[in-house]
Amino acid sequence: MYDISRRRAWSIRSAADGSRLDSSPTTSGSSGTRLIRAIEALLVKLDARIKVLRKNLPMKLLFFLVGFYCATAFATVIGQTGDWDIISSGLAVAVVEGIGALMYRSIPLIDGVRGIIIMFNYWKTGLTLGLFLDSFKY
Repeated sequence: MYDISRRRAWSIRSAADGSRLDSSPTTSGSSGTRLIRAIEALLVKLDARIKVLRKNLPMKLLFFLVGFYCATAFATVIGQTGDWDIISSGLAVAVVEGIGALMYRSIPLIDGVRGIIIMFNYWKTGLTLGLFLDSFKY
């Protein structure tokens, strides 16, 4: 017959991280349920991400706002003459794509100036957003 006094510790595999969790409180290494541990892990990752984003935050905001200003100036000056529209839009696309290529490619020659490229990526973001918002003015 089956002895009820003996209990088995059910082992459960977590789909999130592949670890083995035991339902018995004596064999479990950490407290809380899987949901609590998943939320705690998410908060730790979120905190690390926020710390990375806060690094050089004033400089990032400055480059973003300068890019936004450049977009407004660019659209205003080019809007005065209609014959430069195609050339100026081609130049803007080339600059944006060039910065994107430098940002997302791993080239050993430019690894030393990665910080400057990241700042110009914020400028590019401001320029793109500024041109997008400026397109709704007319």
